[in-house]
Amino acid sequence: MNNPSKKSLKTAFDHFQTAEHLYHKTFPVTRDPKLLLAIVKSISNSLEHFLETVLTKEKISSPEGLLKKINALRPLAHKYHLSNDNIVFMLRIQEILHAQKQSPVEFRRGDKRVLCSEDYELEILSPQEVKHFITQTKKILNTLKTL
Repeated sequence: MNNPSKKSLKTAFDHFQTAEHLYHKTFPVTRDPKLLLAIVKSISNSLEHFLETVLTKEKISSPEGLLKKINALRPLAHKYHLSNDNIVFMLRIQEILHAQKQSPVEFRRGDKRVLCSEDYELEILSPQEVKHFITQTKKILNTLKTL
């Protein structure tokens, strides 16, 4: 597997499988909302490697970070059958992780994880939303299989 594109794609699917496992196997047992953020991080890693695969395939140098990779991919989105909703979804994942990084306070509310910004804006992450993220990520990853 010397091809960097194939290696990146395999890594994308590995991170996705980790997210699925955490959501479908570990989360139901522990019911710990902290896992929701770990799942989002795995999804983010998966998307980053997916974007890296596309950029490598296009012979475009891959910048660091999810946001920069999303911006680099935007002109190619149509070619890879990525809708505006897919781009918005990837930006949402990046936004959640950024909110977590900036959040001075995180806490549990029922089965949800709440991130609180310094000016008390709340970012609430629910299991249902994370399940939707997994579904979206799977659709995005499958676009590469069809090309």
